[in-house]
Amino acid sequence: MNVLRRFFIALLDRVLVPRVCVLCGTPLAADSPYVCTACMASVPVCRADGVEMLDLRAAIVNAAAPVGLVSAWSLYDPSHPTAGLVRMSKYGDAPGLARWLGRQYGRDLLRGYERVEKTSDDEILPSDIDVLLPVPMHRGKLLGRGYNQAAMIARGISDVTGIPVGDNLVAVRPHRTQTRLDHRARISNVAGCFAVECGEELRGLNVAVVDDVITTGASMCEAAVAVSRGAPDVASVSFLALAHTMRGI
Repeated sequence: MNVLRRFFIALLDRVLVPRVCVLCGTPLAADSPYVCTACMASVPVCRADGVEMLDLRAAIVNAAAPVGLVSAWSLYDPSHPTAGLVRMSKYGDAPGLARWLGRQYGRDLLRGYERVEKTSDDEILPSDIDVLLPVPMHRGKLLGRGYNQAAMIARGISDVTGIPVGDNLVAVRPHRTQTRLDHRARISNVAGCFAVECGEELRGLNVAVVDDVITTGASMCEAAVAVSRGAPDVASVSFLALAHTMRGI
């Protein structure tokens, strides 16, 4: 049965519905469901980490919980060919791609910190994170898009790391897309958008807010403030994003 099943899957992939790279159209190997090896190798790696990746330091400082890990998998440059991965995972009706990218990020997180030793008891490593909280999407937008890309990215990270995904962070009002807004407008656009439900479940935990892109960090910082208000006893709040927008873009 397994032999027949593999035969029919191969027939579908290579003859009837051949799978190709979503970026360049190259036929894919059996173990590469979305992106070819060459395109994956060309994804710009984000070397930055820490609070400096977020412009809204005041919101972070004013939040009750200490900041943990701040990390992104790649650099987001709209002019780079691989930027299409982020756009497709968000706007291309491709929840599977978003989750798969989350898995790639999760693997990089584990590899990047596997030999890192803590310099203090307050330092947070990926292995210390207890729960992932995706930046939520209001039900109106969720109904239109069909999925929350941040939630799919978080599930992908969870697939690899084993860190559970929580649903405590919720959207309490809609907001416009942040894409074309300037720094100040982004802050006001997401102010008061998020809240925490059942905050007692997060008591003493190291939580991580997960989103698709850090640009100014407005959404993530607003989420951190919501966590601090709704679950003031969390141990720390980390920030994980699929991509970090290059400065000046």
